[in-house]
Amino acid sequence: MNLVFLVALLLQNGDYTPALKAAAETQNREAQLRQVASLAKRVVPSPAEENRKAYTAGRDEEFVGKFNSLINRLMEFADSYKDGKTLDVKKARAVRKAWLELEKSEAIFQDQTAK
Repeated sequence: MNLVFLVALLLQNGDYTPALKAAAETQNREAQLRQVASLAKRVVPSPAEENRKAYTAGRDEEFVGKFNSLINRLMEFADSYKDGKTLDVKKARAVRKAWLELEKSEAIFQDQTAK
């Protein structure tokens, strides 16, 4: 009796297997469609936007480098003054040169000189 019941149950489950596969395929398709819809809603940056960001990052890096150079020259000048209690003209010129390079690279300083 149990054997007949088990065979009937297996045959009955066999009938639903294609339906289960179809349901799984439907769920996969729905997931793929959701993924495509989410990608379609995503804003893709334009090449101009990417170039602007890269240019800005490069300008920031250049500013940081020139600012660090100015700070290093100032520190060298301060150290030489502390040690010898005299002004080192070469170091003062190096400070001035670093400051002028920083001014040339930044639009903020250029706007002030034009006024």
